[in-house]
Amino acid sequence: MARYSVASAAAKASANATDKAMWNLKAGSAKSLAVYEVGLFLESGTAAAIGFAVWRMNAVGTGAITSDTPAAEDPLSGATTAVLEKTWATTDPTLAGLAFRRGTTPATIGTGFIWTFDAGLVIAAGGGMVITQTAVATTANLRCYVAYDER
Repeated sequence: MARYSVASAAAKASANATDKAMWNLKAGSAKSLAVYEVGLFLESGTAAAIGFAVWRMNAVGTGAITSDTPAAEDPLSGATTAVLEKTWATTDPTLAGLAFRRGTTPATIGTGFIWTFDAGLVIAAGGGMVITQTAVATTANLRCYVAYDER
């Protein structure tokens, strides 16, 4: 298995919404993923309490989708088939079941979470892991990163 990491290339503004999809680690069609670590942070802007959660994706977002490409932690591993989606022009990805992790930051810039999954949170080929936020402020800037193995 090869280990990959991806960090959001730019901060995203929080949204005044409940469980709003912010990022989706989307597996390629041929390989599943085992997520080992997710980091989420309140980077700048207005200090506000921000709720974060991690879910399985039920359905992909639609319209023009922009994404960041993960990098192999070992350069001999080759390119990954996964992407970290960050915007959807028409509809956000939808969520399945219950959240795997959920927490709320204090209203302090620089705070956040690092969630680990010791055995790896498995995302099936073609599936996704959606990171959501819940906020009443629309001016906080958020960042994330994800580390995973591709199987």
